[in-house]
Amino acid sequence: MTPHFYDLKERHIGTDVMRLQSFLIAQGITVTGGADGVFGPKTRAGVDAFHTRHDRPQSGTFRAEDAQFATALGYENTCFETPHPATIPPAEDDPTYPPIPSDLPRPTHITSDALFGTFEFSFAPKHHDPQGIDILDTWVDDTIIRARIPQLVGMLNRQFANPPIMVTGEIVCHRLAAPRIQALFAAWDKAGLLDRVLYYTGCFYPRLKRGTTDPLRANLSNHAWGAAFDINSQENWLGQTPAPLGARGCVRELVHIANEEGFYWGGHFERKDGMHFEVAAL
Repeated sequence: MTPHFYDLKERHIGTDVMRLQSFLIAQGITVTGGADGVFGPKTRAGVDAFHTRHDRPQSGTFRAEDAQFATALGYENTCFETPHPATIPPAEDDPTYPPIPSDLPRPTHITSDALFGTFEFSFAPKHHDPQGIDILDTWVDDTIIRARIPQLVGMLNRQFANPPIMVTGEIVCHRLAAPRIQALFAAWDKAGLLDRVLYYTGCFYPRLKRGTTDPLRANLSNHAWGAAFDINSQENWLGQTPAPLGARGCVRELVHIANEEGFYWGGHFERKDGMHFEVAAL
């Protein structure tokens, strides 16, 4: 596989930003606030100081060529330009795009009800979430738990406006989905692909699908069951083509293993949702 460096700049978040910040600090460059995984003005100042020290062009961005130069100093932040042969089978239209699995059902509200149980809800739009719902019965107390994912310890949680570091690696999810999610992250880790996960963006979230306001059961987001989670959302936004191989935040290499573990990828939805992985079989 050919190593490929990519740019890091303001507004980027994730473990790759933490690695950059830790590298700068190890070089004796002050990054106020430490390695918090958020590339803001303080990290930009550290990058500018690195450029000045090594007589490199100022840009505020830690460019791919800066990363390559810094490898001699101990920096490592790469992805890969070519598909992982064990995890990316060829697709008819795009050899790097994972094929739709033939042995997994496409998730719907019917399959989610069957796997994870039904609940009553009311439409409860909020200022920050026009698709919000309230679950009315005891279903949440009976089924939603906190589960520890060891591979998420120390990773950024983008579920909040100021994303905290996931010190405990805990997520909120359905009790039946928890062992599947744990197994998936362990499989990604075993395959050496965990560094493709830059940050976590949440699992259980009672709401309708984005863009809908009609409170039909068919419009429920699969996150309402706590059986789907999102990662690398900025690079794999809803409705956009998921990040390509060699690009920051690409998750394509993760999909084949996810399918093997019973997860359906949102990149195979009609409205592509490349950040999204959902339990489709228990």
